[in-house]
Amino acid sequence: MVSCPACDGEVPADAHWCEGCHANVLNPTLGQLAPPFRRLAAAGLDVALPGLALSLCFVGSAGGRGSGASAALGCVLLLGYVLWALWLFARGTTPGKRALGLRVVREDGRPAPLGVMLVREWLGKTVSSLAFSLGLVWILIDRDRQGWHDKLVSTYVVT
Repeated sequence: MVSCPACDGEVPADAHWCEGCHANVLNPTLGQLAPPFRRLAAAGLDVALPGLALSLCFVGSAGGRGSGASAALGCVLLLGYVLWALWLFARGTTPGKRALGLRVVREDGRPAPLGVMLVREWLGKTVSSLAFSLGLVWILIDRDRQGWHDKLVSTYVVT
């Protein structure tokens, strides 16, 4: 057992994160593991924001007065969202996580790079969502609050 530098709690020698305060044992300035329900809220924003823009694209194009302008606005917003999301992916976060002050880091504490974020967000979350979303629920029972998509690319979500 070693002592957590953030809270002085006892931590198993092989642990990276304190079970008491959720701070990183090796580098306490890295932050704390993000609470699961905050991660859920960020994921909701990551679905709702492009969903709103996408709905404007399709509802606006369905016809009616002023529908062309609504469709154009929705498509411009969707394109802007995609570009913004990719820019944030390159910095180790997503729009929803950014809004809630969360970020994705590698085991060494550096922000997850674009390629890792793309695999994590698109492939990893798809796999995590299969089988009754067990890979996402895993965050609630895992010692390090990692879902299967985090384990796939060795990432952690921190505040």
